[in-house]
Amino acid sequence: MRFTKAAFAVTLGVGGLLASSSAHATPITETLTFNLTGFVNVEGGAPAPDPDVTGSITVTYDPTLSYDDDTTDLTVNSLTGVTVDSALGFTYSEGELEFGGIANDSDFVVFGTNDLVVSFDVTNPSAPTFIPCSTPGYTCGLYTGSSAVDAAGYTTVGTDTAWFYGAESTVTPTPPPSVTPEPSSLLLLGTGLAGCAGALRKRFARA
Repeated sequence: MRFTKAAFAVTLGVGGLLASSSAHATPITETLTFNLTGFVNVEGGAPAPDPDVTGSITVTYDPTLSYDDDTTDLTVNSLTGVTVDSALGFTYSEGELEFGGIANDSDFVVFGTNDLVVSFDVTNPSAPTFIPCSTPGYTCGLYTGSSAVDAAGYTTVGTDTAWFYGAESTVTPTPPPSVTPEPSSLLLLGTGLAGCAGALRKRFARA
């Protein structure tokens, strides 16, 4: 994620309006296509073994809820340039969506493993961006200290001192379709408005 006829009319009107508005709090489906480039080694060592990582995912989520390592509401359309040894999933809460391997949690990567994390700010689903490492709570900021580096990158087996995050990267959204009220929602809205109108008529008649 309140009896006369007039009182009932008010209750019916408010109830109809609330039910109609709740019908709009439905999950959205969005496709995010990303291209990670300009990787930096957060330990200051060798350059990234794979200079480019590209991918496309489709996620379905309710922006009012939280998700943790969800694999059932995710479709990986494509992913190249990186190896991930575990199932892929996403974590979401309050406008922040992280995609990656779930073995170490989809919002985190661990040295010495084949893993990936891509962090999106989807507060505005039609204009998503990457989340910079300088954002409070993102540990990659402890290594890079740069707001120009995004919390999007990967780790590989055998590179315990190499944790790469993409800079100069891009994300291209496919905006979710606008929500069209369902017939049942319109009926509830109409009932609510009619109830409110009835209540007002009775109130004015008394006056």
